[in-house]
This record gives sequence, structure tokens and C-alpha cells, in this order.
Amino acid sequence: MQSIHLKTASLLVVDTQQGFTELCPNELPIPGGLEIVPNVNRLLDLPWARIDASQDWHPPDHCSFLGRRDNLYPPHCVAGTPGADFLPGLHTDRFHAIWRKGYHREADAYAVTAQHPGLPAFLRQSGITSVVVCGLATNICCFYAARDLRLAGFRALIVEDASAGIDVPAAGLFQDRAKAEGLQAGIEYVTTNTVLSAAH
Repeated sequence: MQSIHLKTASLLVVDTQQGFTELCPNELPIPGGLEIVPNVNRLLDLPWARIDASQDWHPPDHCSFLGRRDNLYPPHCVAGTPGADFLPGLHTDRFHAIWRKGYHREADAYAVTAQHPGLPAFLRQSGITSVVVCGLATNICCFYAARDLRLAGFRALIVEDASAGIDVPAAGLFQDRAKAEGLQAGIEYVTTNTVLSAAH
């Protein structure tokens, strides 16, 4: 694998929130969501040029919730509730910035870049050329962020064992399809150990 130059690389930690784990079983628990914390922390320990986190921050009547316009998901990660909190034990003190998303009632934002379209330009101005992505869910918010960054000209990597995915048939979201599309787009799918050995 090609080296990762930490002086020009950033880490993007996507939606590592309680509402996506068994800590909030009535929200949107992703199998293995809690188990990613140790590997995410291993990545957070590296001296990245930037470390950014995204955080779902929904209103209680968000359009994607069951019974609302799109009728796709149980209510999850509602602003100010435990479900919106970051996972216990996660080294959030390493975050340089937290980018909240999904806070407009009538618009969804899987990717942080959908809510904050200026992020790629900001990263570029910060000297970033590579973005390593981890978090929840691999095939949804991680994938769409990595895809947008790749399309914007960045090297984009998804760390599979520091992420967890889930199929959502009602929304047409499937893990195998996302990975196939990601590979075709040039996203690199890697492991935590691979990143640690390639980083310098």
C-alpha cells in the first residue's frame, strides 16, 4: 500500500454516536458499532494534520424518520439526547472540529460534505491531500463522505475494521453495492494495521 504522509493527511471520524449502537436499541443500532472504538482510538492516536468528526444532529421530526415524509428510519441521534452523544471511551479530545449534520428538518445529509459543501475546499487550503475515513455506517455516511472527497480530488481511504455497516433495504442502501461503487471510484478499503504501518 502507498504510504500515508501524516503532514498532508486528515482523519475523518464519522457519526460514532450512541444512537447507532446497542446502547440505544430503539434508535438505529448497527451490528458491531460499539466494537469499533478501540481501533478508532488507535487511529486517533496518530499525529494527523487534522482530525475532524461528523455528528448526526437531527430534530425530533426529521424527514427521514418513520411516520415522516421519507419514512425510512426510527428516530435516532436527536439533538441533545443520549443517542446523539459520542460513544463511551472514544478519545473525542483528539477532535480538532466537530461538523454537525442532518439538522434541517426537511433535508437529509448522509455525508458531512452534503451538509458542509465547503469542507473539501477547507481541507485543500489546509494542505490536506489524503483523508482516512472511519466510523458509522461504513456503507452509508462513511461511504458518501469518502466518495465526495474522492470526487473532489482527494485520496480517500475507508478503514473497515474501524467502521461498521448495515443494509437498509427500504433506503436502497447495501454494503456490497457501496463497496463495489467505492472501489470503482478509487476509494481504498484498508485495515487499522495497514494504516498504522503505512503512516509516517
